[in-house]
Amino acid sequence: MFRLQSRQLTTSAIARAAPARGKAQGFAKKTSGNKTTARRITPDTLYKNWQDTVHTARLNRYAVPVEIPTFKSSELQSLLNKVTFYSSQQYRSLYHLGAFKKSQFNELFPKPISFVREESTQKLIGLLQNSSNKRFVLTGEPGVGKSVLLSQAQAYAAESGQIILNFSQPYLFLNGRNDFFYDANLKQYVQPMYLKSLLRKILKSNDENLLRSITLKSDYKFSNADPKDAAVKKFITFTKDKNNLFDLLTVKTHARNRGTLFQGLLNELVQQSQVPVFFSVDNFSRMLTESFSAYKDVHGKNIPLLDLQVGKAIMEVIGGDIKFTNDQSSVVLAISGVDKTNRTLPVGLNKLPADPYLKRKHLDPDFAAILQKGKVQEFEVPKLSKEEVKQLVEFYLKSELFLNKDIQSKSVEKLVDEKYFLSGNGNSRELLKSIVLMHL
Repeated sequence: MFRLQSRQLTTSAIARAAPARGKAQGFAKKTSGNKTTARRITPDTLYKNWQDTVHTARLNRYAVPVEIPTFKSSELQSLLNKVTFYSSQQYRSLYHLGAFKKSQFNELFPKPISFVREESTQKLIGLLQNSSNKRFVLTGEPGVGKSVLLSQAQAYAAESGQIILNFSQPYLFLNGRNDFFYDANLKQYVQPMYLKSLLRKILKSNDENLLRSITLKSDYKFSNADPKDAAVKKFITFTKDKNNLFDLLTVKTHARNRGTLFQGLLNELVQQSQVPVFFSVDNFSRMLTESFSAYKDVHGKNIPLLDLQVGKAIMEVIGGDIKFTNDQSSVVLAISGVDKTNRTLPVGLNKLPADPYLKRKHLDPDFAAILQKGKVQEFEVPKLSKEEVKQLVEFYLKSELFLNKDIQSKSVEKLVDEKYFLSGNGNSRELLKSIVLMHL
């Protein structure tokens, strides 16, 4: 009634083969917009983008040397409309301060150069010497030379024996990439690794003898983190009127104490009166357009810039809450054309009225009030005049930056007219780009 059926099973070589090894399956990562992760550039990295390659390839070894004078603030009148080198002391300080940027084409010359101008260099240094309120913000269109003018002011400060405190890239303490913790004693967020690099920059960019000449006004005690004697000597103590600022900057202590160390450094610079302090911030517009940092608090909210120890200290110096005793001390800020713009700076300079209905990203009333409280003055960097363009073109000709066909077929006057037009009527960066890009 029922028939038993059976089915024969056969195997083949294909069936017995090992399964193909493909890409491991997993969850697809969600991409956020067009944002890509930047590769970390280290000295032994094989991959570098063009700008980093040019900046680190030491191409200045092949630059044509030209004999030019040395920048001296005491001889500015004789250096007007001339290209200059800095002195060895100034170069040492400026390199550690981070004064030379990747986009300045410094690789075209044996060393970074400086063009001394009457309407910018001489005028600003004169204001720093004679003005009663020495708080300035350098403004102007992108590429006009704000960072170069700031480096000239820093060179003047180094030459005249001032203590230089410089913050070259504010995004380094705003981008959320440093360790941080809340210091209950300071009631601020402290960033130990950033402070380590900042304190080293202050130490290396200033003259050691100058730092040793400033004796401490207070006593300090830090835990010892020096591996040589940390097991025997648990604490390091500094005594007022005995130790000096150099001792304070070279102390090896644990990361949790760096906030107190930085606060002590500021207090010492404020209280001493024998040496002026030159306080500068480049790319200051980054701070004015970011009221909140990328760091998160315990509630997952972005930490305000004014809650960071470094950010608050900068703003207190600008606003005058932290005021250096020596009356020759100065504050110079420089905005950047790369950063976003909003109304905070125009309102802070009293160029526009405040609008209470604007969102904080368009106008930060706290930052604007700080600028007004400190009576910060605008210093607009002008474009190059045609005569200044001529002086630069003649220097570039000596440096052999022009193509041979341009030199042979065009006179100097014609080259000046052409480059003045291509540079947008005197933009220094565009002037150099109009020459360099001819080689591509």
